[in-house]
Amino acid sequence: MSGGGNFVLDGGGGGDAGGAAALSPFPALQPAHPVIERLEDFFASPEFTGAIGDFLSKESTKFEVFDLSAEQPLEYYAVFNQYQSMIESAVEAFLQKEGITPKQLYDICETESASGNSYSCLDYMVACTEYDDFLRLIADFKSMQQWDLPTGEGG
Repeated sequence: MSGGGNFVLDGGGGGDAGGAAALSPFPALQPAHPVIERLEDFFASPEFTGAIGDFLSKESTKFEVFDLSAEQPLEYYAVFNQYQSMIESAVEAFLQKEGITPKQLYDICETESASGNSYSCLDYMVACTEYDDFLRLIADFKSMQQWDLPTGEGG
């Protein structure tokens, strides 16, 4: 059968009794670069996620509901600078541990992004470089906080 679909042929018979080939509509996934996998683990560590959660819990109280397209108070930018410093320190510690340069990490991230792969670690780094992305992070965090149940109230 010849067809124009974009299917990956998985299997192929190889002489087994049940060797029917299976068609998959999904492209074969490429494994992440090992450095990206370790960076993803680093950013998912309890120490890091706890620090981010504590920071956002404390600092997001300074933010009111806001329009991302409107001008923001300078205090918001000061919080962005604090977040930026925190993420940069974490990335510098990771680079030192890995023995790689910022340029090498940047090149790896560019390659991974170009391949269409998405990683939380890259989202954190983008949010520390782009003010609008940081504001979206704050807005997302605040909207998630509204779903937390108050403590001490039973039902």
